[in-house]
Amino acid sequence: MNVKIWLSKRASVPSAFINETRRIIGAENVSTKECDLIAYSLDYWMYGVFLSQYGSLPSLPSVVISPGNPQEIQGILKCANKYKVQITPFGGGSGVLGGAIPTNGSAILNLQRMNRFISLDEMSLVAEFESGIIGANLELELNHRGYSMGNIPQSLYCSTLGGWISTRAVGQFSTKYGKIEDMVLGMEVVLPDGSLLNIRPVPRRSTGPSLKDLFLGGEGTLGIVTRAAVSVHPLPALTSKQSFVFPSIEMALEAVRKILRADARPAVVRIFDELEAERYFGAKKVTVIFISEGEPDFVRPEKRLISSIAVKHGGTSQGENPVEIWLEKRFDIGLGPTIMQQGGIVDTIEVVSLFKDAANLYKDMLTSMRAVEGSLLVSGHFSHFYREGACLYITFVGFPKDPYRYYEDTWEAAMEATLRNNGSISHHHGIGMWRMRFMEQELGKEGVDLLRKIKSSFDPNGILNRGKLIEDER
Repeated sequence: MNVKIWLSKRASVPSAFINETRRIIGAENVSTKECDLIAYSLDYWMYGVFLSQYGSLPSLPSVVISPGNPQEIQGILKCANKYKVQITPFGGGSGVLGGAIPTNGSAILNLQRMNRFISLDEMSLVAEFESGIIGANLELELNHRGYSMGNIPQSLYCSTLGGWISTRAVGQFSTKYGKIEDMVLGMEVVLPDGSLLNIRPVPRRSTGPSLKDLFLGGEGTLGIVTRAAVSVHPLPALTSKQSFVFPSIEMALEAVRKILRADARPAVVRIFDELEAERYFGAKKVTVIFISEGEPDFVRPEKRLISSIAVKHGGTSQGENPVEIWLEKRFDIGLGPTIMQQGGIVDTIEVVSLFKDAANLYKDMLTSMRAVEGSLLVSGHFSHFYREGACLYITFVGFPKDPYRYYEDTWEAAMEATLRNNGSISHHHGIGMWRMRFMEQELGKEGVDLLRKIKSSFDPNGILNRGKLIEDER
């Protein structure tokens, strides 16, 4: 197969390293076949996907290694240190920022064999899973026992628990159930030198800085999470759905702010701007949907409170139908590939701000991104809400003369608008390879230097996921 590599030339990995990994985990779990190397060369970073349809790949790994337990990972990392081989962890490949691209021809550490449900403590509401389990399978294991983790991202059917931890992910039901950092109570991690760290699950601890937070958002640069204990919830006895249209984004944001200020905790809140509402619901009106769930004695008064505040702040009820439409369409990611097959560029960008900045951030991002030459469509919705603020999720589409220049300029416009409006450059997709260049603006030089020192201390040989999260100065 004639594959063009455009980002990173494939470096050679010593054959002695490959032979030792075969002895550690079995030859059948170590592959250098071209079809496997291509299959693990790319995650769902949209520009990479765009080029792949023309036979171009960002990089190719040298080998794909698929361990089955933590002890095998320990052996592999010790071997990688011995031969100075770079390792790129790979879960479901659903990341959208190049975090799993095997730059420099690194070895892929494929965690998909480590996908078991381990235990459920119904008294404590804690379940334990291996990190390679796909989110949908995790939920099925819990659902048929009467529980849910409550973390339902759009990538539920193609992302893993380890990937959620790696990127500090957040699901669609976060307003009620929280974020991944709220759910993970303990974890087992193989450190870069091959040693094993076990953080026992408890509700919280006051034993110095939180060690688990080093790996929540670490993007596989500081260790390999092999299993995690997470909080779970009984399946809700009642689910309530309602929606409202508003005259403007500003009025919709104010209504939601007042609803959350009143201590309502709906599981889902989403505000769709006019373009996205038209695409979803067929009506070009700012639309807000709410899902409340739990025990009936809590859900019914919450529904009344939401309705009362929404109407008071200019909302007009649209009933349950828009919510049903969203539930039916929420996992559909077919638009992007369809556009790219026609030669277009498409991607999404999620950022976050406080309520005081949310409306200005929305307007500035759309104006700035639409001004980029080649832009066809830019639309947005607010996808995750907290008492303090919200995540803004932007979709952009273009048919430019220079695809890479358009893609880079649009991201630049989006990030600059976010920083101008006091926002953070990432809410739940993480940093990966593509957002690295904005990290100093986000964290300051001191923050980036601190991350580099932590990385150097954990991983002096630089074997784990080089070229991700922070720019490599080696």
